[in-house]
Amino acid sequence: MTARPPFPGAELNRLTDRQTARIRLHCVPPSGTGSEFFLPWVAVFSELFDLVAVDLPGRGTRAGEPSITDIGWAATGIAEAIAADLRHRPPADGFYAVFGHSFGALLAFEATHRLRSESRTEPDLLALSAVPPPNRDGLDDHIARNLGAGIAVITEIMGWEQPTDDALTRTVYTPFLADAVALLQHTRRAWPPLSARLSVFGGLDDPMVDPESLPEWGACTTADARVHRFPGGHHYLRTQVAEVVGRLTDDLLAAYRSPASG
Repeated sequence: MTARPPFPGAELNRLTDRQTARIRLHCVPPSGTGSEFFLPWVAVFSELFDLVAVDLPGRGTRAGEPSITDIGWAATGIAEAIAADLRHRPPADGFYAVFGHSFGALLAFEATHRLRSESRTEPDLLALSAVPPPNRDGLDDHIARNLGAGIAVITEIMGWEQPTDDALTRTVYTPFLADAVALLQHTRRAWPPLSARLSVFGGLDDPMVDPESLPEWGACTTADARVHRFPGGHHYLRTQVAEVVGRLTDDLLAAYRSPASG
């Protein structure tokens, strides 16, 4: 008898269906959220871009499924889903990119390494937002230091107001708690440098990610790395969609016009 997998797999949600798009962008949402996190981006990106977002179990439209509590499993599932998307619906010119925010950025980083090792492909650009470089204290350290604060630290990390309804509290916090468990038991690896270009984003007042540390992500690639800082805290991009998309668009077009050597 075939053993059941420990968790459901990652799925992709096509936020746009732009057949003539030149650039495909795979987006990984932050902790506790699904692909709906990126819906405000649809109207801001031009027709040059096709947006595909990751849906993990336990959140969004998949709220009834058990959440993943293993980062390696989640990153592998994301990599497999992206690889399948590239095979079954190849992007125009073969150009694709990956973006992740906060916990989603960590998943995007590890998924990109698994794409390289398992599928022999790397995105033309990897964009990471609100996540410390690997040589610094990570999101797991912040959670471990603040566990005693309970629901207050969860509210701070998620950037939401605390729900007053018990049922809503379970819906909102259950996937985040699963992600916290995944972070706390995650074993970091020393990954070899990527050949993909990097774009790194962060908030100037982020209590979890020192904005001055963001250039250190440059050591994770043999290509160039651009750093962008914005006013605000850990979830700065919630209120600055147009500004973030504008910088990301510039970086994507630069990579499209001048691909990094593999």
